[in-house]
Amino acid sequence: MAKHLHHDIGWGYDPQASGYAPFPQADPLDGPDPSDAALEEDERATRTEGEVPLGFPRHRWLLLLGDVVLISLAVILSIGLRISFRWNVILYFSMEPAFTLILYPLALYIFDLYNVERVFRSWETAFRSAIAVALGAFLAVAAFYIVPFGPYGRGIMVIEAVLVWYFLNLWRWSYGIIFQKSGQKVPTLILGAGFCGKTIYKLLKSPLSPYEVKGFLDDNPNKLGTTRSPAVMGKSDQLLEVAAKVGAHTVILAIPRNRTVRLMRSILNARLRGINVRDMADVYEALTGRIPVRSIGDQWLLFAEGFYLLGADYVQRLKRLFDFLASGLILSLMSPIIGLAIIAIKMDSPGPVFYSQQRVGKYRQVFTIYKFRSMQYQAEGDGVRWAVEKDPRVTRVGRLLRLTHIDELPQIWNIFRGDMSLVGPRPERPEFVDILENQLPYYFVRHSVRPGLTGWAQINYRYGASVEDARNKLEYDLYYVKNMSIFLDVKILLRTVGVVLLKDGAR
Repeated sequence: MAKHLHHDIGWGYDPQASGYAPFPQADPLDGPDPSDAALEEDERATRTEGEVPLGFPRHRWLLLLGDVVLISLAVILSIGLRISFRWNVILYFSMEPAFTLILYPLALYIFDLYNVERVFRSWETAFRSAIAVALGAFLAVAAFYIVPFGPYGRGIMVIEAVLVWYFLNLWRWSYGIIFQKSGQKVPTLILGAGFCGKTIYKLLKSPLSPYEVKGFLDDNPNKLGTTRSPAVMGKSDQLLEVAAKVGAHTVILAIPRNRTVRLMRSILNARLRGINVRDMADVYEALTGRIPVRSIGDQWLLFAEGFYLLGADYVQRLKRLFDFLASGLILSLMSPIIGLAIIAIKMDSPGPVFYSQQRVGKYRQVFTIYKFRSMQYQAEGDGVRWAVEKDPRVTRVGRLLRLTHIDELPQIWNIFRGDMSLVGPRPERPEFVDILENQLPYYFVRHSVRPGLTGWAQINYRYGASVEDARNKLEYDLYYVKNMSIFLDVKILLRTVGVVLLKDGAR
């Protein structure tokens, strides 16, 4: 096993720790169903991470619409306060809003301010929006000077930026009070009260959820009539009767395996009577941007919509061309920083400048990854250990390299060579891959695409250091593989800018 567990966005295995814990055995009725103690432990982990995220598009568009209106108002007020409130003057000087209406929302997206499921404290929202507005104003000024499109003034831009920042914070405060808990919810029943059913119910309890769970249906007689909330209200063959009683128009099927003929007939009969039937995994994916690996089977992956671009050669060539050109440009532009990093590492501590490690790439091919050394030479001579906060093995220069993610720059050479892509699942070490494929279902799926410098998991999940973290990141990686597109890559690259600038995940 390699000696040096270097800082990475991914995570590793500590042979001196307790090791990887196996997942609970599958429930004979609906797939993995941990014991109550295991479920409580999983819920504690979720509470530690925060509420299960919901990607409810309606709220995002509402937030964006309010931003556009308020940015337009800020433009008009800034011109009026600086020059005149006469409409002919405002129209004459407001030829630039087409830029600001694109650049300000773009900057807000980069700093995760359209993430409606993520709750920021007031000061954090103010801080992030201040950075976003500063970036948006800088881009607007740069665009104006590159392509002049009319009269403008620095005084107007300063007033405009201040007003935009004030309006955006006021709008987000009002939005959180007025809109996040509003909206008509769909009355819903969950078919299956095992682990999958509990998981989707825990997700749908959020005030952002579009569903209102009225109860469970389950064929296990031991679960009927329990006092849990919501209650198990009947068996699967009572679906129509219970749905009519509680006014449910949607049923979420949370039994991924061992679906009996009787169960499928009940579901088919309900669908023919006008009830909307949805698979638990589909609902979970749509609301979280993750695929629940413990709640799906081979059949779901085989017939699920998606994975289109894995066989689209023209898209793969286009992605590779973009990686080649972008990595070449980055290497050229960052060459002064790379040179300074080399000098600083040599002056700070003895040892090699670069650190190399074997990683697993597309189709499980092993390649060598490169980074700048940020730890003391032979820092793990006594064995592999986790990277921790304020790790004493990190050098002074290494700490700066990690905070700025400059230590990752040599991986651009891996992208230029074709071992990696700018966007994709983070590559893992061969020793860990062998273990993870035995512990995590469908881990092998992430090897169907090139690994990336950044990815969907990296912008949506914190730094991971456990099997549970690995499973959560795998769920994001599977979502990326299933829904891979150029548009999704652009979204990830934009969000990565905010993650790097705000030092999210640096260790």
